[in-house]
Amino acid sequence: MHSTKVEHAAIVATEIAQNILRHGGGGQILVEIFGAPALERLHIVGHDEGPGIGRVDRMMRDGETTKGSAGTGLGAIKRLSDRLDIFSEPGRTVVAAEFRRQTIRQADPVDHAGFKLAFPGERRCGDIVAVRSSHDECFYFIADGLGHGVKAAGAAAAAKKSFLAAKGDDPAEILLQVGNALQDTRGAVGAVVALDRSHGRLRYAGIGNISTLIVQGKTVRRLVVRDGLLGGRLTTPHQETVELEKNAILVMHSDGLNTLRSLDTQATLLQRSAPVIAADLMANNLRGRDDASIIVSRVSQARTL
Repeated sequence: MHSTKVEHAAIVATEIAQNILRHGGGGQILVEIFGAPALERLHIVGHDEGPGIGRVDRMMRDGETTKGSAGTGLGAIKRLSDRLDIFSEPGRTVVAAEFRRQTIRQADPVDHAGFKLAFPGERRCGDIVAVRSSHDECFYFIADGLGHGVKAAGAAAAAKKSFLAAKGDDPAEILLQVGNALQDTRGAVGAVVALDRSHGRLRYAGIGNISTLIVQGKTVRRLVVRDGLLGGRLTTPHQETVELEKNAILVMHSDGLNTLRSLDTQATLLQRSAPVIAADLMANNLRGRDDASIIVSRVSQARTL
């Protein structure tokens, strides 16, 4: 990333943190680099449980403030970011800023995000999120290394390396290649989704307790999970192919999050961009006793600010 963008990202992170403390009474910031190789994006997302922003459009104007500050925070974040999206209602606010490599077209229609959090107290995360692209498809991967700590993180890192290097475009075959690469580790569970936006099709394969959901309007479909372990005894992954509507949203997460329920009732949130959806679901569903990870990908790009 260009040095000027690095400076802009630092300013945006500071502004988001100050807003969380000043207006939200505290909260959390998620920072993640996510994207296919050479197409990575930096997401900086703030989440708080404060009173919310009554008029987002008004508060985007310089000089508007509710706490006696200079009132330039949200306006500055929008100017310095490549993309900004905000979701706010009483009790929760999510501010998601995105920075892209110079080589990525600003009109790139892919709207996706992935986040991970380590087990409380650990410095390394035993979950990984990854994506690679091929022609019209994006291949999404979540792996959860067995347990937590250094050895779980090692298994997850090996899984990501194998996924990015795997040959072919069949999700089940990719998972089997990952499993072979994990034979000398403690192992992991994982799922691969190939999402073809141009043809409205999703292909899925999974081994172990990674949850994969497809939200289409008021319908939520949970894909089948097959017990097993990547790196253990060879297990044939469960496979499915699903036809998608243009409003479809893919959600994948590890068991560090509670089972996601009532997604069909969160229509306002689901209209927002992938980073906002992912960060909100992460913040509101953490178990707090394991590593946690989530990927959200939209078939069609959401409108942002």
